[in-house]
Amino acid sequence: MELIFIYAGIFVAALLVADTLLRAALGSRRSAAEVNSRLRALKESGDQTTSYTEILKRRGLSSDWDRAFTQKWFARFYTQSGMQMTAARRFGYLVAFFLIGWGLTFSVLRVPLPFQIVLAAAFAAAMAILLVLYQRSKRIKRFTAQLPPAMDIIVRSLNAGHPLNAAIALVAKEMPDPIGTEFGILSDQLTFGADLETSMLNMFERVGAPELKLLAVTVTVQRGTGGNLSEILENLSGMIRARIMLKAKIRAISAEGRITAMVMAVFPFFLFAMIRALVPTYFDPLWESGYGTQVVVGCLVIMSFGIFVLYRLVNFDF
Repeated sequence: MELIFIYAGIFVAALLVADTLLRAALGSRRSAAEVNSRLRALKESGDQTTSYTEILKRRGLSSDWDRAFTQKWFARFYTQSGMQMTAARRFGYLVAFFLIGWGLTFSVLRVPLPFQIVLAAAFAAAMAILLVLYQRSKRIKRFTAQLPPAMDIIVRSLNAGHPLNAAIALVAKEMPDPIGTEFGILSDQLTFGADLETSMLNMFERVGAPELKLLAVTVTVQRGTGGNLSEILENLSGMIRARIMLKAKIRAISAEGRITAMVMAVFPFFLFAMIRALVPTYFDPLWESGYGTQVVVGCLVIMSFGIFVLYRLVNFDF
């Protein structure tokens, strides 16, 4: 009996040591990832203009940002995702997704080779789009959570007597990514002589957060009509905090519906794979009939429509 307690104590101690080491490793990695990339680029280049151009190139932008680029929705979403990948790496991801899709199609569906290639290409495109949309949504959520503290910094700086440009530069220095780099680019554009309204609209198109558009409109209207900017930004910061809290409450209330929709969307594919593994010849009559491809395509179209309806039912716009 005593040996059991000794073994249990050794197991708990090893578990605590592993947990401590894992937390330390993940904490250092996250702290390194949260370093303001603009400040890091400025430290590496030593020149503000060079660092500004380098940041835009990493994000897939040209140094002369214009609205024509934003008309391409995928390019705009890729920019808003904050992903920094070379063309070779992006091509590698597409090839990897294509091979995975081809392997799944070849192992699961008995269709001709041209149809396998089409399905694999569609799978690669879908995975690339979903990856970009996921990274974009994640970055926008993080930016929105950082926006109220950044506005508080601007309010305190304005109350201390600093101009708006200095307050924006202070946010760029004090806040981590993604808001630190975005406000740093905004500060650089203002330093280079760009108009505040145009620069803030450019930042909104780089980020895509609706709350940032409220800030841009607020600052633009205040500069045209006058008023206490610090008081306006303080009220806007409180409104954004209340909006974030309301959104969190809605997600908590709709969590059951969202997980139900997810299970309903994944279950048909899981059931097909399970039947295929248990009884490999179960679907042979379907393929031998000559209508297997038409049936599969029809089912996928109907399921896609159903998944879209479920998504609209459990996601709310407000």
